[in-house]
Amino acid sequence: MGVGLLAAVAALAGGCAAKTADAGTAGPQLGGVQQTLDRLAVQIGGDLDDRRASQFLTYVAYQRPIRACMADAGLDYTPPRFVDPYEHWPAVRPLSMYDEIVPVDTAHVTANGLYVAADLTRTATPDSENPGHDRSNKAGKAAYGAHVTKCQPSAKQYENVGTPALSAKLFADLDTLVGSVVGTSEVRAQSAGYATCMGNRGINAASRQELAGVVRNSYAALLDTDSGRLAVATTSPQFVTAKAGEQAAAQADADCRRPAYELTLTLLEPRLAAFEADHANELTQLAADWAGVRTRAAQAGKTIDW
Repeated sequence: MGVGLLAAVAALAGGCAAKTADAGTAGPQLGGVQQTLDRLAVQIGGDLDDRRASQFLTYVAYQRPIRACMADAGLDYTPPRFVDPYEHWPAVRPLSMYDEIVPVDTAHVTANGLYVAADLTRTATPDSENPGHDRSNKAGKAAYGAHVTKCQPSAKQYENVGTPALSAKLFADLDTLVGSVVGTSEVRAQSAGYATCMGNRGINAASRQELAGVVRNSYAALLDTDSGRLAVATTSPQFVTAKAGEQAAAQADADCRRPAYELTLTLLEPRLAAFEADHANELTQLAADWAGVRTRAAQAGKTIDW
């Protein structure tokens, strides 16, 4: 599939430019709807600082009981360092629970592609040191690992400890709203042409998720088999070609999704206005809840003793 994608690059690079120029970007009105969706993504799911704080609280709630349990057993346990999953995100990514609301404008496509190259080229997190484990012999390491497993807290002790309950509730409400629009016969009819449209551009993908898989496969030969990380320089001809293929595929995806995207946003506009009005008090409360999450994370950071 990767070979097929690369073979389509030349045709896409030549053909999509004209198609994109003709299609243009969503007009100011639809751009405003997209901005509303993006704003709701931040208000409900938190901005990057909120999300980092949430992940940190989960990390502490998971690692602290293990450390205490291992200490009770007379074992030295140093938790792995906290890894910020949003470290390389310049901003909160747009809501994408449905392909029909992923932005199709040229700026978004050019900046992000399908996120594959961006993920492959991010700086890898160094392995953490855990002297209590590392200084043990082979048998000791096996026993140590078994005890760590025994000391793991139950999921209810750490899952969602950093996420306001109202966030999940409002996200479910928004998901239901968007789903009701995406599920209309009008939008489904527009979305139904995606596979044919992509096929006409030389790419076999029936959805954006399938396309992401095709693109990932196009990088497969460039990855280290053990780590799964990029094994060639980003300036190498192989990587440059693969990234060009990703960009071309992302542009084809945007072109093929555009009719459904524009219709979905047109139908969503009045419903989003009603959603914001109906949930105004909850959105205000949620802002306070996320502020509380950041405060709790800052306090938890001061108590870390590893």
